[in-house]
Amino acid sequence: MRGPLVALILVATAAAADDWRDRLTLTVSERVRGEFVDWFEPPPGTARSGAEEYAFFASQLRVGGRLTLPHVQAVVEVQDTRLANLPDDASLAPRPQGNLGPGALYFAHTHETDQGEPFLKQGLLAFRQRGATLTVGRFEYRDGLETLPGDATLAAVKRTRIAERLVGPFDFTHVTRSFDGGRVAYDRPAWNATAFGAIPTAGGFEVSANREISDVWLTGLALTAKRIPGAPPADVRVFWLYYRDGRTDVLKVDNRPLAVRRADHDAIAIHTWGGHAITAFEAGPGIVDLLGWTALQWGDWGEQAHAAWAWAAEGGYQLPRLPAAPWLRVGWDRSSGDDDPGDADHRSFFQILPTARTYAQLPFFNLMNTSDVFTELVLQPHRRVMVRSDWHWLEVTEPRDLWYQGGGATSSDVFGFSGAPAGGRRNLAQLVDVSLTVQALEQLTFGAYYGHAFGGGVVGRTFVGRDADYGFLETTWRFQR
Repeated sequence: MRGPLVALILVATAAAADDWRDRLTLTVSERVRGEFVDWFEPPPGTARSGAEEYAFFASQLRVGGRLTLPHVQAVVEVQDTRLANLPDDASLAPRPQGNLGPGALYFAHTHETDQGEPFLKQGLLAFRQRGATLTVGRFEYRDGLETLPGDATLAAVKRTRIAERLVGPFDFTHVTRSFDGGRVAYDRPAWNATAFGAIPTAGGFEVSANREISDVWLTGLALTAKRIPGAPPADVRVFWLYYRDGRTDVLKVDNRPLAVRRADHDAIAIHTWGGHAITAFEAGPGIVDLLGWTALQWGDWGEQAHAAWAWAAEGGYQLPRLPAAPWLRVGWDRSSGDDDPGDADHRSFFQILPTARTYAQLPFFNLMNTSDVFTELVLQPHRRVMVRSDWHWLEVTEPRDLWYQGGGATSSDVFGFSGAPAGGRRNLAQLVDVSLTVQALEQLTFGAYYGHAFGGGVVGRTFVGRDADYGFLETTWRFQR
């Protein structure tokens, strides 16, 4: 405590010598969203008829302040989340059907249809000197976004197709997550080095988000080359992450029999090494972008030895001079699964603490035992209007493994990932969706989304209704002074 206390005294002393109001920034944001769910239909007798169909409402209010001095910055942000009309009959865990959509996930944590709490979202001190920054306290961390390219195409690709694949604040959820710990970064014009160590807070679908998940620890290092002499605009990064989950009483989700998993109280300890490279260059009348990302894992999955992999290969072409500036992207994202539930090895890729919804707009899958071949079309008919439409062909990599969902640990009691047996089947689903974002005013944004999943044999192994629909309407207002 002595270091932060001394820093606060220095901040107060410096502010007294100047008008502190000139160095203080106040921020307020309010996001309201109505979500509409028609999930896969569970078999008769497992739930009330129509339990998979519901709608709920949520509000996320944030109020914060940022005091900036030449070498020190202090940030405090408080969040209040409120949810209403959550379904009380759509949470079927521990049955294979699990929770029928996002509303059921919120209810499963508290068993309340209306819920809400205020909590500290961020509270940090950042010390800056000659390109080096030390941050201590509660902060957000976005894996892959340690730097943001100056090139607009690279920046867009990095935000939407690199960032938060493995670690993120889960900010599509109404609660989100933060990290308590420290981060140090050294930034130069051509490269950046960032290291951090932190404990995640509860959150995501857990409304009591002020608490740490004290038995989970995450640390990592990332080195990013922001430009390469003589090459087109590029962003190249290598990283290492270490994740340890010592929650001995939380049931692991994998393809072993239930009795075996209940007897496994050993920790999960996984090293992840990987990297990405993205580039963009002019070709004919448009711009080509290329992306490669990969990750390798090894360590311990409780009593099992863990070894797994994942990769992504994507590319796009945009025509910025045409009306609506069409941008078409295609890609294949794939991760390993476990082909033998009876051996001593765990081969399913583990996605750690991601913002899963970034890569699964209708969030019934993630990057675990998954093959995702997709196309994406982005249109910008007006500088304040963005339209995006996706098609995904989804399979499980190993049919003897599970169909996994989730975005990582949400509390000390909830593992954060769920799974249903693929039952020897491979075809998971096809997904088509469309989203619309309109920035009506500088401070006011409207958003809408609709997605439909055509379930395959894997979905049919667990549900009698193979189709699912999900959509929302939201408004976000932001104020800064």
